[in-house]
Amino acid sequence: MSNDEVVLSGSVVGKVLEVARACVDEKRKGWFVNMKQFRDAMDALNLDSREVSEALAYLKARMYVITFPDADGGGTKISVVPQWHQCRFCKMWLDMRDEREHHIDDCLRRQAKMARNQRLLFGGGW
Repeated sequence: MSNDEVVLSGSVVGKVLEVARACVDEKRKGWFVNMKQFRDAMDALNLDSREVSEALAYLKARMYVITFPDADGGGTKISVVPQWHQCRFCKMWLDMRDEREHHIDDCLRRQAKMARNQRLLFGGGW
C-alpha cells in the first residue's frame, strides 16, 4: 500500500484496527482476534475484502497486528500486538514503536539504582 493510498484510506485502516482491538478474544491466551466477530463487523461497515487485506498489510508492516495466512494467502488468524511492554531488566513500561537503543542508557541507570537500593536495604551497606 503506497502512501497515497494510505492517505485516501486512512479511515479504513483506523476502522480495521479499532474493530480488531474490539474483537480480541478474552477467553484465549494472547491477543487473538475472534475472526467471526471481525468478519461480521467488516461486513457491517461495508468494507470489501481487498480494503481489509490492504489495511491489515499496512498495520502488519507497522507492527500493529500479526496475521497468520493460510495456504492460499488469505488470513485465518489475526493477533493484535500490544503497544506497550515491560522491560525485563528495569521494569519500565515502553512503547513498542520506540527504538530500543534510546532506552539502554536509562535502563542501565535504573538497574544501577535498583542494585544500590537492594544493597542499602538488604546488604547492610551503610
